Formats: sequence, C-alpha cells, structure tokens
Amino acid sequence: MTRQRASIIVAQLLVSAALAFAIVSTVRIIIAHGEERATFTDRNGHFSGSSITNGPKTDFYDARGRYQGTTTQQSRDQSHPLGNVNGSDPFGRRGR
Repeated sequence: MTRQRASIIVAQLLVSAALAFAIVSTVRIIIAHGEERATFTDRNGHFSGSSITNGPKTDFYDARGRYQGTTTQQSRDQSHPLGNVNGSDPFGRRGR
C-alpha cells in the first residue's frame, strides 16, 4: 500500500511541475508578444545597442544600456500623424 501511495504522490508532483511550467511559459509568451526587441552590431560584429518596440513607439539604447531616444510610427489617420503617443502634439497647441 505504501508503494501505491508513493506512486500517486510522484504522479501528482509531475502533474504539478508540468502545470507550473505551462503557466510560466504562457505568461512569458504573453509578455514577449507585446513588445519586439532587436539588437545592433557594428561592422566587426560587436554589440552596439538595442531597441524595444511597443506599439507605434520604439526606444533605442546604446551598448551600455543608456537611453538614446524614441521614434514614433505615423498612423494611417492623418488627424493623428504621430499616433498620439504620449499625448504628442506635433503642430503645437494651436490656441488651446
């Protein structure tokens, strides 16, 4: 009877481990899906920086991880030429 009980415990542990792995993998996929990462190298193949794209906004970092700037992808709707990222107002306040 103790062998049967031990095999049940082992089976429960294996199922728990598989479930934990599936949950962690799912969360990582969901998080990674929201942003796109890219790295840059110089002509000698050495790492020189990276970028992280999240929606219409891309942030750039140098090789030391210091922030270098942001680009914004223009929208298809010409009434919001910068996609209204961070409340952007490219043509000024216009009397507002």
